Amino acid sequence: MIAWWIFYRWRDQQPWTFLLFVFVLISPTILYLASLLLFQREIDVDLAIDYKTHYYANHRAFFILFGLFTPVDVVDSLLKGVPHFRALGPAYFASGLLYFVGLVTAAITCNERYHEFYAVFFLMQTIVISFLIFQVLV
Repeated sequence: MIAWWIFYRWRDQQPWTFLLFVFVLISPTILYLASLLLFQREIDVDLAIDYKTHYYANHRAFFILFGLFTPVDVVDSLLKGVPHFRALGPAYFASGLLYFVGLVTAAITCNERYHEFYAVFFLMQTIVISFLIFQVLV
């Protein structure tokens, strides 16, 4: 939902170039590829799966992919113009840094307590930052 809200800001972009079109597809592609890592493949549906084992077997690739989202978002914001980028304010920059550091740490560590904490923290951070900087579609 947040991704749609962010991409809706491209609605008035003129002219659309093929390069911009490809760039705008990067974020949804990252989300799609990351989601593939969370679930078993269709050919394996008859097999019993230990989701905890599956998660930790794929967590590095998942969080590395998800970590790419932050630099792509910064470029996305800059492409919308420097005034737009500056208008996002300090909350945007602090949040981006927290996302990136948290995601990189999640990719590196297998510490179960960190992953439990970060799941809740990520959700709360996303809710808070959404209300702080994405209140109005402009």
